[in-house]
Amino acid sequence: MVKTITGLFVAFNNIENNQVASKPIPAEFEVIGFYFKYEKHFVYWKYLDNGDIGIVTILHEKMHQIKHFSQLSWEK
Repeated sequence: MVKTITGLFVAFNNIENNQVASKPIPAEFEVIGFYFKYEKHFVYWKYLDNGDIGIVTILHEKMHQIKHFSQLSWEK
């Protein structure tokens, strides 16, 4: 568990350097953001208004992605 959490934070830092293979969230969700898979988790993130990177959510691969994704608030 500690290895996973530590690895996630390394991945978060690597987003800015384009060292994480992120994909855009499909247009049908009508949000601007990206996601990548880390081990057994999907990380959803976006650029904030000030240019920083914001982690929106982290979902385990066994979770129903669309159900949980639709419940998120992508607002500021």
